[in-house]
Formats: sequence, structure tokens, C-alpha cells
Amino acid sequence: MKVDMHIHSIYSPDGTLEIKELLKIAKRKGLDAIAITDHNEIKGALQAKKMRIIPVILGIEISSREGHILAYGIDCNIPRDLSIEETIEKIQDCSGIVVAAHPYRYWSGLGEENVRRYNFDAIEIFNGRCKKRNNEKAKNLCVELNRPFTAGSDAHFADEVGKAGIIVNAYKQDDIIEEILKKRAEIFGNSRSVTETIRYVRRTVGGWIKRGFKKI
Repeated sequence: MKVDMHIHSIYSPDGTLEIKELLKIAKRKGLDAIAITDHNEIKGALQAKKMRIIPVILGIEISSREGHILAYGIDCNIPRDLSIEETIEKIQDCSGIVVAAHPYRYWSGLGEENVRRYNFDAIEIFNGRCKKRNNEKAKNLCVELNRPFTAGSDAHFADEVGKAGIIVNAYKQDDIIEEILKKRAEIFGNSRSVTETIRYVRRTVGGWIKRGFKKI
């Protein structure tokens, strides 16, 4: 099963993809399942799952005070701007698994110290919107800590869907998560190129300005 574990829809402040459009794009690109992980909002993932166009893992990317945290297998919203510890507790209360998202990203990563300090269920070691060196650092950290891992495109636009993710021998949402936790996933994809970096910085800074200099 080829799965993109990190995709955003219009339910993210910086997302552009309507749910139905997103699901059709994912299917057309040969993905067997996706995780919709909107910023601080579960609505899009719940809506997508009901459409049954492609299997959908319920997810959310939560803005803790120290950086972004991914949660999978939950069906409830988690408040933003909590501490890492409080965010982890809320995710676990919703029976979700807790993943450190793109830990070395300057804008929104948790940073190495926090990933070492807290007991994350897994680490996102490959993100399609991260530079190669940051993905490599995340992978090395994960190996050192002997943690499970995951990967995803972090798509906000149609051309990014399916750029990165995992390959697992699974057929259901719970099986995909179980394969991740058992470290039986394989990574596929490409890191951010120089051209994509220019586009990413332009869009990120532009969005930050439009939001009145507020982080997502």
C-alpha cells in the first residue's frame, strides 16, 4: 500500500484543495490511501472518510507552543497553543498516536531537543516540503532514538500530493498505523528542490504577512 501520510485541504488556513478534488487527485496519482492532516482541524479528514473515494486515515497537525505535532487515528479536534506535554496528553486521550512533524523545519519544527525530551510514538523522517539535509537529520535522529517513523508530502497544492509517503503491507487504517509502529514501513519520495524552496519561501512568507504575522 502506497500512502501519503501528510496532506492538507482547504480546512487548513494555507490549504487550497477541496476535499473531493484532493481525493480524486490522490487516486489518480496511484496512492492507495492518504492521511488528511489539516492544521488544528479534523473536519476535512472526517468529510473525506465519508466520501469513500480512497481510504482515508484521520489525522490532524496541531500547533503546539513549541512546534507542529501530527496525530493519527483520532476523530476529535485538539486545542492549539498548548505545551508539547499537554498536546501529547490530549492526543492520547483521543486514542491517537503522536508524531513529531518535520522536526528540523525552521518555521514550525519542534527541534531536536524537544524530540529527544518527549516520548513520541513516531517521528516524521521524510517530508516532501523539507530540504534533503533536514530529512536526513530527522532520519538519523530517529535511528539514534530507535523510534518508529513516517513520511508524507505535506501537500498544500495539487502538484505536491503523493510527492512522499510510506509503503506498507496493510489494507485498513488501523493496519497502516500498526505497520508504522512496528517499523515495517518503507519511505518513498523526493525532498524539496531549490526551485521548490524558492516557491515555498515565497508562499510561506506571503501567507504569514496575510495572516497579520501570525503562525499557523
